[in-house]
Amino acid sequence: MSMDYDVNQQQESSRSYIVTLLLALFLSGFGIHRFYTGYIVIGVIQLLTAGGFGLWALIDIISLALNKFVDVDGKELNNYNPGCGLIVLAIIIVSFIIGGISSVLSLVSIH
Repeated sequence: MSMDYDVNQQQESSRSYIVTLLLALFLSGFGIHRFYTGYIVIGVIQLLTAGGFGLWALIDIISLALNKFVDVDGKELNNYNPGCGLIVLAIIIVSFIIGGISSVLSLVSIH
């Protein structure tokens, strides 16, 4: 039974899911979450391109929310919290809906 525990322990990163998620949410344009998880080269690229012009940062945040983001060693981030992931996804979806509605309303008010 302890062998199963050791195998599971090796598959989980020493890097925190919550820390990575918060870094991605607030500093993804600088690639800080990539530096934190060990992806130095990708972090530099994101830093120089403002998070891939925002698109790469958004993809990273969504992959974090869905627990599909791994560290540089291919290990899952520790202490995954599905509640936080769902909240982040809900915020992203609501933001897109509100952004779309406000865009349509601004077009309608112009004409």
